[in-house]
Amino acid sequence: MKLENFKVETWMNEHENDCIYNLTESCFTPLTMRELLDLCEVREAFMEDLLEVRLDYGPIAGSNELRQEIASLYKNCSPDQIAIAQGAINANAMALYELIEKDDHIIAFTPLYQQLLSLPLSIGAEITCIPCLEEANWEPDISKLEAALKPNTKVLCLNNPCNPTGYLYTDEQMQAIAQFARQHDLWLFVDEVYRGLNQHDDSFGSSFFDFYDKCIVSGGLSKTFALPGLRMGWLAAPQSFIDKITIRRDYHIISLPKINDTLSILALKNKDKILKRNRLISLQNRKTIQRWAAEEPHIDVVFTDSTTLFIRYDMDIPSDELALRLQKETGVFFVPGTCFDIDHHLRLGGGIEPKQLAEGLAVFSKWLRQFDKEENK
Repeated sequence: MKLENFKVETWMNEHENDCIYNLTESCFTPLTMRELLDLCEVREAFMEDLLEVRLDYGPIAGSNELRQEIASLYKNCSPDQIAIAQGAINANAMALYELIEKDDHIIAFTPLYQQLLSLPLSIGAEITCIPCLEEANWEPDISKLEAALKPNTKVLCLNNPCNPTGYLYTDEQMQAIAQFARQHDLWLFVDEVYRGLNQHDDSFGSSFFDFYDKCIVSGGLSKTFALPGLRMGWLAAPQSFIDKITIRRDYHIISLPKINDTLSILALKNKDKILKRNRLISLQNRKTIQRWAAEEPHIDVVFTDSTTLFIRYDMDIPSDELALRLQKETGVFFVPGTCFDIDHHLRLGGGIEPKQLAEGLAVFSKWLRQFDKEENK
């Protein structure tokens, strides 16, 4: 098995710790322990209880209470349909290794988080990609699914909301995709780690899990819940598939720390408070980005319904070169579009601390002035 270089993660690892303005981070500004406990209004009592938590393995499959809280994020889900993982990336890996075999065929809407493509390819699977186009506002063309179908097609794969475009599937699109998968008896695998915050309303948003009985979705607390340090992720799937993951977990992670389990339960029980905090950040940042984009001649933005955006610039410079120059000269950090195989784009995070976002965009605009046409100077 040979894996391709994981471009976006490699780029982040090599460059994100040497910047002044991280404008590409896809998590919401992480909560401190103090902020989490104060937000949940439990600091003193919880800290006393936390001191009594034994630092052992904890329940191998995750506590019943934790799995019950996660199951409540879906309309028709039981704790037995939840498998705990070390972040959504670990959940994705376990699911794909269990689901995919050599010579299986996968249909995927792209751009897509690279893990969902590279892992199946490393196993020997074949993938047909259906590109979502910027001129169509990054909307998936569901009508192309039928032509992509092959006799050995096993899985339809996507992520919702999309990383990096932020495109959020409508309920009608989810229903249509589920119907296609049902008609052809396909597995539907969806990375939903960004689920939970929309620009158009304050709902948690629908899950593909609730539209189809052969659907596997991954989720976690890193992005929308602003708790990446807990490394809490999960799979929601048919119980027969979760039973297989339970066996596989012993080869991957054994268990997650009991203290992480405890803090995750607290966060999920207080999800409305956390999501309200993050929604305020998201809405403030969206207004900042809209004002900035309207005044910046070199930038075009498709404003999708989730927080992450994939912005396009008009200079004839490869995006990895631009990102390196920009960071070296100003301290502004972006993941380039080349990490998603789409050049002349940059991933812009919408959950960044608002002051940092505004300052970073101002610095970026000042740097962009060197590319103004001579007659406009």
